[in-house]
Amino acid sequence: MKSQHFGMYVATCVMAVALTGCAREEAAPSSANASASASDQSAVEKAAELEAREQELAQREAEVAAKEAEQETLRRAEAEAAEREASKVAAAKKAADEAAAKRAAAKKAAEARAAAGAAVAQSTSPPAVTAPAPTPVEVRAGTQLVVALASDMTTKTAKVGDRFEARLATALHSDDRLVAPEGSRVTGTITEVVSGSSQIGAVPALGLRFDQLELADGRQMAIRGELQQLGTSEKGADAAKIIGGAAAGAVIGHQIKHGNKGKVIGGILGGAAGAMVAKNTGSEVQLQAGSQLTIVLEQGFVVTAR
Repeated sequence: MKSQHFGMYVATCVMAVALTGCAREEAAPSSANASASASDQSAVEKAAELEAREQELAQREAEVAAKEAEQETLRRAEAEAAEREASKVAAAKKAADEAAAKRAAAKKAAEARAAAGAAVAQSTSPPAVTAPAPTPVEVRAGTQLVVALASDMTTKTAKVGDRFEARLATALHSDDRLVAPEGSRVTGTITEVVSGSSQIGAVPALGLRFDQLELADGRQMAIRGELQQLGTSEKGADAAKIIGGAAAGAVIGHQIKHGNKGKVIGGILGGAAGAMVAKNTGSEVQLQAGSQLTIVLEQGFVVTAR
C-alpha cells in the first residue's frame, strides 16, 4: 500500500512538474508577444513623428523656395525695367546727337553759302568809298560873338568871382561851317565890382570875363572873350560903352569926370577883362536879362572833328 501511495505521489509530482513546465512554456510566448507588440507600437510612433518632422521641414523648404522664386522674379523685373530705361535714354541721346549734327551741318552749309554770296558780291560790287574825315574848324582871334545875358546883373549885388551865363544871340560860323548854333551857352566870371551905394564918391563899374563856349556837338571850349560894347538898346542907359584896349580911355573919359578917369581906368583894366561904368557916382551899373553884349575873342581856337 505504501508503495502504491508513493508511486502515486511520485506520479502526481511528476505530473505537477510537467504541468508547471507546460504552464511556463505557455506563459513565455505570451510575454514575448506582449514585448513584441510594445516594440512595434513604439516604432510606429517614432516613424509617425519622423514623418511629421519631415513634412514640416519640407513645408519650410517649400516656403523658402517660394520666397526665393518671388525675389528672383522681382529682381528680373527690376533688371528688365532698368534695361528698358537705359535703352530709352540711349535712344534719346542718339536722337539728340543726330539732331545736333544736322543743325551743325545746316549752319555750316548756310555759312558757306553766305561766304560764297559775299565773295560774289564783293567781286561784282564797286569798292566802297570811304568818306574823308572832316577837317578841323579854326575860329580866329578877333571874331565877334553877340550874346544875351541869361539873368539880371547889377553892381549892387554882384561879387568878384561870381559865375554868370549868357546865350549866343546869333550862330557862330567859320568858313561856312557851323561851330555853335544860336542859343549855345557862354559862361564867364565877374572880375571887377565897384558899387556906387557902398563906396562914397566911387564911379560904379562892372568887369566881366567870358571863358567858355558850348559847341554844336555839346563839347565845352575854353575861350578868352573881352567885352567890346553894349547892345544898341543899352547905349542910352546909365552904363557907358564897354572898355577894350586903347579905346578905353576915350570911352570912359567921355562918360565920367576928368579927375577920376585915371583911377577908374586903372581899376577896370587891372581885371584884364571888359567892364561897364556908370555916368555918375552913387548910381549902379544894372543889366537886365536879355541884354545883348558883344564879345571879341582875344585868342582863336580850333575845333577838331570827333
